[in-house]
Amino acid sequence: MTLKTIRSRRWSSIPAVALALGLILFYSGCTTIKDTARGTVRAVSDTSRKVTGTFTAAGSDVRNKIALIGVENQPAVNSSLFPAVFQKTLAANLKTDCPECIVDAAVGEVLKSPPRLASGPIDGYALGLIGRPRGLNYFVVGTLSDSRLTDEKTGFWLWKDTRYKIRAVLRVEVIDSATGTKALDETLSGETVIDELRHQELQDAGLLPFAEIEPILNQLLPEAGYRICSAIRSQPWQGFIVGTEDRRITISSGSAVGLSPGRMLEVYGGGRVVESSDGRRFVRPGDRLGEARISSVSLDQAEAVLSQPIQTNPGGTVRLK
Repeated sequence: MTLKTIRSRRWSSIPAVALALGLILFYSGCTTIKDTARGTVRAVSDTSRKVTGTFTAAGSDVRNKIALIGVENQPAVNSSLFPAVFQKTLAANLKTDCPECIVDAAVGEVLKSPPRLASGPIDGYALGLIGRPRGLNYFVVGTLSDSRLTDEKTGFWLWKDTRYKIRAVLRVEVIDSATGTKALDETLSGETVIDELRHQELQDAGLLPFAEIEPILNQLLPEAGYRICSAIRSQPWQGFIVGTEDRRITISSGSAVGLSPGRMLEVYGGGRVVESSDGRRFVRPGDRLGEARISSVSLDQAEAVLSQPIQTNPGGTVRLK
């Protein structure tokens, strides 16, 4: 074999080696590139949210009062921890990133699960009957609807591998107390990667410990908070009439949400209850009846005087003028 032949074979093998190395770097780098891109997009998005997170609903500084309810659909070890984690973590996120809302923690602690129709969906009308006397504008229901172990094949040829994960799915529903309708209904999912040994241990144990699911929820809840706030921000604030006497009305909202004496309100009738073909009930908004000026406020109530004599009854609503 000549020196020329040896050199030729040596150099001809270099492109093949280079190609193999390039493919390895490409496939191993794809995840890094995607993760970096996602991280950059999320960072820009989070910055934009904080910059634009101002009061925009009706141009008002009056806040919406909401209640948080956590529901566990998917069995898990210590699954009873989910409602408390959902309420505490989401409340902290909303306090920081959504000044339009104020969370009524007491309702979430007392109301462990929302009322439901016989067919299964949440009964928004029944929730409204609970919320309006307390001045609650919205109920936020978070459901841990699924949590499981997964595995997926990665790579190709000599570099085939299996990636083991834990996956969790969170459904978020926002119910409007005024109408019983949904202002938001979205599902978020997330994953975390674990090693093969841990995957086997969890598989053998059966139910997933909640401690394995919680890190995924901590990733999903900030996004859920943003979507909740975006949905509520676009709606005008409403108060609920819970008492009437002569030309005075009592509203189940007060200084806690930002009401103060002297503010003018538009007064609306109680509306009409309508029922859909599947048995769900909703409240159709009533007509505008007149105006009222707030005369006094306490923490959770306000008194207002009507500008002119009009027929009002408990069950009506008010909006800022």
